[in-house]
Amino acid sequence: MLYTSNSFVPYNYPLKEAKVAFLGIPFSSTSVSGTSQYGPLVVRESLKLIEGWDGKKNVFQKICDVGDLEIVPGSYELTAERLRDTIKDIRAANPNAFLVFVGGEHLITLPIVEQLKPKTIVQLDAHADLRPEFLGLKYSHVTWAYHASKLSHIIQIGVRSWSADDRLSMAEQVENIKNLEEKKLEGPVHLTIDMDVFDPSYVRTGLPEPGGLKPKEVFGLIDKIFDYKVKSMDIVEIADHSLPSKTGFLAAQLIKRALSKL
Repeated sequence: MLYTSNSFVPYNYPLKEAKVAFLGIPFSSTSVSGTSQYGPLVVRESLKLIEGWDGKKNVFQKICDVGDLEIVPGSYELTAERLRDTIKDIRAANPNAFLVFVGGEHLITLPIVEQLKPKTIVQLDAHADLRPEFLGLKYSHVTWAYHASKLSHIIQIGVRSWSADDRLSMAEQVENIKNLEEKKLEGPVHLTIDMDVFDPSYVRTGLPEPGGLKPKEVFGLIDKIFDYKVKSMDIVEIADHSLPSKTGFLAAQLIKRALSKL
């Protein structure tokens, strides 16, 4: 049996046999949170230190940590092309594995959903990210949802900061809601979690917004979202660049909670 130390699991399953595939995407070229490039490292180191037992089973089993995408610094277009190709290859090797992506800035979600084509995107976020462009850039961390809304229906939870452009862009494909009590999600579903959805007292992010959600609330949302056909998730905008990281540990617990629902 081959044991490795370059992933967060003691035994890194072959991709073809894995139940879960994990990919880091250390891209942060358009975000004010430049240190979000360290997100995959921070989350991996946090995952190594938390317990996998959820009360019923060890959720950190049959996982393939694929590693980090080799990004092109400063080029979203080339990085996005590499990410789409990598996802295509992962899916070719294993069509059924649950996919976990860790960024990096929120723009990484766009090529993910372009390749996976979910029917619904559930966005937990403090910001709407619905601007058609930002400072002359078509693609940035605050425009990804605008472009993604052309591909999938987006349900936003936790958003408490909008620009005028964000408001104008909230068309039929985007809903801003407070909870999922009476909402049915059409699958497949992709879940994207911007860590600034939490109140700043719990996390360190590039654009903290007061009045955010508590961990207990987000764990409850994950439980409800995973009642549906969730096939993939990403976690982005972790500004911590030192260890131990309370933001990294919270992100690790979100991943653990999601995997416990599979």
